[in-house]
Amino acid sequence: MTDRPPRAAESRRAFLKSDALATLSPLPDAQELQARASLFEKALATGDGRAVRGAGESILELLARTYAVGPPKLRVLGARPRDVWEGGHFELFGDYEFEEKRIRIWMRTAVLGKLTSYRGLLHTLLHEFCHHLDRESLGFPETPHTRGFHSRVDDLYHLALATPADKRRPLVWIRMGSVWRLDWSKLRSPRSSSS
Repeated sequence: MTDRPPRAAESRRAFLKSDALATLSPLPDAQELQARASLFEKALATGDGRAVRGAGESILELLARTYAVGPPKLRVLGARPRDVWEGGHFELFGDYEFEEKRIRIWMRTAVLGKLTSYRGLLHTLLHEFCHHLDRESLGFPETPHTRGFHSRVDDLYHLALATPADKRRPLVWIRMGSVWRLDWSKLRSPRSSSS
């Protein structure tokens, strides 16, 4: 889901500019990013937070170098924080602390404490890096969740996973008043006839 467009004129202009910026250029070296992502996957499989942090910092270093920004700090934490209320719940997968220029990611599920999925944690790391990039280079100090923001994350994510172009599905958005939400039914792979 995107954020609501702000009312203040200057913030709204930045929001619309972020929304329109759907791709990053240049992209990091594909083979180097994929190799570092593979190390990140192997580190996560060990369950060792220090190994995950080291592999994550390696990815962040490559991205920071590509975009000529300082690398953000990284903290890898245990079970995700969870907030429960009548009729719903919320889990925090990661965040970016503006003043500290620090990313925090949680590597375990909130309820059972199991290791999170590699793809989920990789996506979270890249999502939080894009907040850092918005503030440090792209001129979006409020780093809003726009369609463009999510598209930029998606570019890095699929590059890291080496998703073939013919297997990659474009993000499809549904307007809901002043915000947009992803149409997940259009993004999921159809089940094969053998499953």
